Amino acid sequence: MKRESLRYRAFWLISLLLLSAAPAAARASAYSFEMIVFERPGGGAGENWPAEPGEPDPAQAIGRLGGGGGNTLPASAKSLGPVAYTLKKKGMIVHHHLAWRQTPRGRQSNSWYWIDSGRVSGLVRVSRGRYLHLDTDLILRDANSSQPYRVQLHRRMRSDELHYVDHPKLGIIIQAQRVRTTVPSDPDEPSTGEPKPAAPLPTSQPG
Repeated sequence: MKRESLRYRAFWLISLLLLSAAPAAARASAYSFEMIVFERPGGGAGENWPAEPGEPDPAQAIGRLGGGGGNTLPASAKSLGPVAYTLKKKGMIVHHHLAWRQTPRGRQSNSWYWIDSGRVSGLVRVSRGRYLHLDTDLILRDANSSQPYRVQLHRRMRSDELHYVDHPKLGIIIQAQRVRTTVPSDPDEPSTGEPKPAAPLPTSQPG
């Protein structure tokens, strides 16, 4: 009886461990991100901007996006080319069109990445809580006066949706797609996907 009780407790302990591990595995999912950062020429002209807004610290970055950075995906992975084209046709200046793969960390993590196109540079972070979150700390330098504009934005996101982050000077369009891993199929399985019939049991022969 005591042995049966120990088995019962062990069964429930293993079940609880598996249930607690499932959300952690979900949070550790990798995502592919694609982001466009564009400037609105003449945007925010009627607002008062600080002459010295400060600058993001590149020492906070754990890596670099674009220019061959480790997480950067090739141009063939981008799907927002028509969006970037439309923005340019409407007179916007596209400074960044980036695609990268990342496993987002928690909201308090310092997993910032550095981006730099010359006129728009700074820090970008995607983190994960109940939702995905985008945070930016960017500097836009005016093409004529070199006046710096600091752009610190936050956006809560869902995967598989296109999100737009608004600012008088800059706009950001971003989408996130969960990386879905596929389990390789067994070459011995029938192509129909139906279960393979069990092999017949051997019959005993009279001795």
